[in-house]
Amino acid sequence: MSRARRVSWAVMAALLVVSLARATFDDGPPRTTEEQVEAIARTLKCPQCSGQSVADSDVAASRAIRVEIAKLVEEGEPARVIRAKIAATYGEQVQLVPPASGWAGLVWVLPVVAMVAAVLALGAAFARWRRAPASAATDEDKALVEQALRER
Repeated sequence: MSRARRVSWAVMAALLVVSLARATFDDGPPRTTEEQVEAIARTLKCPQCSGQSVADSDVAASRAIRVEIAKLVEEGEPARVIRAKIAATYGEQVQLVPPASGWAGLVWVLPVVAMVAAVLALGAAFARWRRAPASAATDEDKALVEQALRER
């Protein structure tokens, strides 16, 4: 492989890593009370709606949950405690984001492991294909081709 080609692959890999890292890290915690309420409400499912977060829903239950979240934020409760209190009131099914620890943490880990394994498997396959010797035609193969051409 030429040097320019290796450099282009290295640049593409670096861009991929940087873009994935940038997308992973957010801009920090919410700064205002409204931003904190919005961030917490996005992680909770509306108990009456199908597939909507508390932040996106406008039904009475979601409005009540947002008011409760705002009250708890004003009291200085951390987000995890607020989510736990809401889940205790409305049930665990209101949690939209699975916990990052225990068995539920596998939801976050398994896709990354699968992606790394797939990339490694593809790399191994490409390396094996590159090392495989090109098959050469034998004298018997050449004779068969010549015979087929003569019979044509």
